[in-house]
Amino acid sequence: MPGLPAARKPAMVQRPQRGVLTMRISRIRVYQVDLPLREGSYRWSGGNAVSVFDSTVVAIDTDAGLTGYGEICPLGPAYLPAYAAGARSGIAELAPRLIGEDPLDLGRLNQTMDAAMRGHPYVKSALDMACWDLLGKAAAMPVCTLLGGRYGESFALYRAISR
Repeated sequence: MPGLPAARKPAMVQRPQRGVLTMRISRIRVYQVDLPLREGSYRWSGGNAVSVFDSTVVAIDTDAGLTGYGEICPLGPAYLPAYAAGARSGIAELAPRLIGEDPLDLGRLNQTMDAAMRGHPYVKSALDMACWDLLGKAAAMPVCTLLGGRYGESFALYRAISR
């Protein structure tokens, strides 16, 4: 891409005549990651508690050599219906339908996921996030720029404090 420093050029991707980046999903990998809590445990009503957040990381590989990453990390199986094992099961159901699809065509990809699985947005979120990561890498732009620009240099994060 002219005008970009060499370090910011995207990886080799196929370029059709119109100059649009194209690539296809070649593989979807799913990883389970235990995230221990600094405080030791997180407790809430009904005697529920967790000491480790069960996170799921998704890596979407493409035929262009790019990999995009996404994550789903619910607050535990008793807190929300977005429990981690269910997210991984849902991703396993959706993944075969996404192989060969263009990860940069976000609207079509979301339609494909919605047609294959009603509801369960927490399952689809990690896959969607990984595709946005791929779009940013292909365009050599931060995802925040693709979404309309950076809000500021810093911002407050949600933080649950267990007592």
